[in-house]
Amino acid sequence: MVALTVLVACGSSSNGSSHSTSSSSPTASASPTAEATAGAAFPSPSPGVVASVAAVKLSCASTPKAGEKLALVTLRGSANVVVRDITDLAHPVSRCSFQGGSYFRFFNATHVSYVVTASGDLGAAGALYLADLTTRTTSLVRAWSYGGFGSWGYAWSPDGRYLTYISSDASSYQWHLLSAAGDRLLLKIGPVPGRGIDNNGDDQMVGFSADGKFVAIEQTFVRDDGSGGAVAPVQVNRVPDGSVAYSRTDGTMAAWAGAGAILYFRTTAGVQAWGSGGVRTVSAGTSWVHPYPSPDGSRMAFSVVNAQTNHVGEVLDLTTGKLHSLSANPRVGAAFLNASLVWYAGESICTTSTPCAFGVPPLSGQTYIYDLGSDVETNSIDTSFFDSWPHVVGQT
Repeated sequence: MVALTVLVACGSSSNGSSHSTSSSSPTASASPTAEATAGAAFPSPSPGVVASVAAVKLSCASTPKAGEKLALVTLRGSANVVVRDITDLAHPVSRCSFQGGSYFRFFNATHVSYVVTASGDLGAAGALYLADLTTRTTSLVRAWSYGGFGSWGYAWSPDGRYLTYISSDASSYQWHLLSAAGDRLLLKIGPVPGRGIDNNGDDQMVGFSADGKFVAIEQTFVRDDGSGGAVAPVQVNRVPDGSVAYSRTDGTMAAWAGAGAILYFRTTAGVQAWGSGGVRTVSAGTSWVHPYPSPDGSRMAFSVVNAQTNHVGEVLDLTTGKLHSLSANPRVGAAFLNASLVWYAGESICTTSTPCAFGVPPLSGQTYIYDLGSDVETNSIDTSFFDSWPHVVGQT
């Protein structure tokens, strides 16, 4: 369940704590050996693959354990990405930190993956690494010499046996499924054309259903299959054989629920869902932006655009279809830290006299946590968010 990086965080300004850390330099190996669960075959890179960009420095004060609730965030006053233990919200603990990298993602409670690129330029070489927080070693998963638009997209299956990723260059845009059995090409279409981006309408997502049986892609950037034909922006494939289970000619802003195998996405009709019973409308007229599932499978957090072109946070109950409005003040990047806490970032207010350029309101610099149980918002010391653990029902 990965799209473009979302802003999120954990811990309030009253309960944040800092810890000194012992440092270790990353040790990169050519073949990852980590396993999601006992006996799980981990995807290995092609023999002889060497990354032209190095892994980043990893430091750990303590090791996360299975069963802990974790978040990958940055803390106020530091650029490092921190593995934050939020099991006890009154006493959050910073377990490990990374100096550099982007597109961080939990593989499981003790392993974190991330992308490193040679530069911020389109086409820069890059690599996907996996860090073992127990042994403090880092493994190369895959590397690329040219990173086209979207090449940062990837996601792990819930059991860790599969990796889905995007490979993009000047000639094509490809969607892959990697496992111990090999690298399966699920989709190859024309390259991403040069054009502007609608931050509230354009999106890229690749991810697995919570039960691990399906893998999906949703992207709005490539509409040409390379041969003059049209491309379905939403497609779901079966993991065992790679066959297509579902596709449609419209849709954006997709996310899998945290339980079962239900894919939610946005169309002009509102929020719709695909599952074993077909497609149904869940919330008519709702134009959500970057939905984020709760780990218990019950809700989605997201932003919507108001009349002033600011974002505000909302939560959708996936069972009842009821919407829960969060703060009425401008907030963007709503996402779940756990099943009941939502984090988001404040925006500067857009007005008719001071409009926000290109529909992208600047951030205010303040971040918040909203408690769905008490309907109370508090300030957060966490300035950005990449991921939280667990992702789905059944993970520890």
